[in-house]
Amino acid sequence: MRPPSVPRPGPLAAVAATLVAPVGVLAFGWSTAVLLGVFVVEVIAVVWWSVAKIPFAAKRPNNELDDDDRLFKPLQEKRGEITLPGRLPPVYLRNLPTLVAVVCFLAPLETAAALMVFGFAVPAVPDGTGGQLLLGGLAVVAGRGYETWSDYFRDGGYRDHSARSVLILPFMHLFGVGTLLFVAGPLEGSGVAGDVVLAAVIGGKLLFDLRTLRMERRADSHGWLSQFFGSEEYEIDPEPVVVPDGDPVVTARAPRGVAVVDAVARGITYSLSSGVLVVWLVVAFLLAIGAPALAVVPLLVVLAFVAFRAFGRYLAYGSVEYRGYDGVLVVYDRLLDEPQARLERTGVTDASVVRDPLDRLFGTRTLTVEGADEDDGEPTGELFPPDPAEVNDDDANADRSVRLAHVAAADAESIVDTLGVSWLLER
Repeated sequence: MRPPSVPRPGPLAAVAATLVAPVGVLAFGWSTAVLLGVFVVEVIAVVWWSVAKIPFAAKRPNNELDDDDRLFKPLQEKRGEITLPGRLPPVYLRNLPTLVAVVCFLAPLETAAALMVFGFAVPAVPDGTGGQLLLGGLAVVAGRGYETWSDYFRDGGYRDHSARSVLILPFMHLFGVGTLLFVAGPLEGSGVAGDVVLAAVIGGKLLFDLRTLRMERRADSHGWLSQFFGSEEYEIDPEPVVVPDGDPVVTARAPRGVAVVDAVARGITYSLSSGVLVVWLVVAFLLAIGAPALAVVPLLVVLAFVAFRAFGRYLAYGSVEYRGYDGVLVVYDRLLDEPQARLERTGVTDASVVRDPLDRLFGTRTLTVEGADEDDGEPTGELFPPDPAEVNDDDANADRSVRLAHVAAADAESIVDTLGVSWLLER
């Protein structure tokens, strides 16, 4: 990492992208409409380059997630990384829900909002300016792309962000450029001299970019937007789960086939017991009126929710194994090669064994060992965080409840014996 006193190429690239506008005005005679169009392209470029950052953000969002969130919570709680070849940083599964939400909703919404504001400010783009817009747009896309690669990937900026805090920058640009568009649009048609409007727009954009660069250099200066998206100042550096020395005394896990059936069944039941049921009703209605072609799109939406829920369920229970040490139970993810949680004997408050329909079908058991630290303090990841003082640590080794789904009866008994709490099942 470069010291703060040394100019970084990323911000220099951002400044160069900003200077595209005045250079275009002075060298090529760009109009206010072209200038504002280039600014809108920059807003769109910033949001989609931010999408590319999300999978690699190394910090955890500083907030809690409701226990009822069946869709996102299994992924957002995942610890560990997926190493990629080459010089790319690792990818974190816990960032996938935010990525899906941004790609499917926030990024298209911000793109549409930027285009709508531009349409309001510039109802008609002058003829013969398409080449100017293309040239300016390519320049700002390239400049912002270089900034992303240089600062975020090469120089390790991904270590300072969570999947949510990288969204500060695109929203800052949307508000800043949107303000310029709302001001410049009416001025353009009000009789004010064109040179004055151009100077005001260029000056306002330069001041905004300088302010943005200053805020990016200081983790504590993101202002009110950090209350919505977090910031480097209080997003959390993940702590590892401590694993006892030596080999585990006993290891238990759900059979792979049972875990797959369980995941698919949970995906289907989720679609029938959540808001996705409305989409099922739309599919049924379209089929009933004889419009199967129209039913394809909502059916694909249903299948996407089913698949996402099934994937999260499998990662929560199918890819993990339960390692029993003397007085300690560790949940270990075999795919990510990373411990996920631990529960010590002194933190156990209760234990129970149940048999759901799948357990009865496959002859397995579901063991629940309840822990004392049930404050739901796991910092997982809603879109908008609470006050940063409310949740400010990772609590990786808290004694929270552990659920061992669909394990063999003998393995369930061995786990509670090794943990030293078998008497709780004998009450």
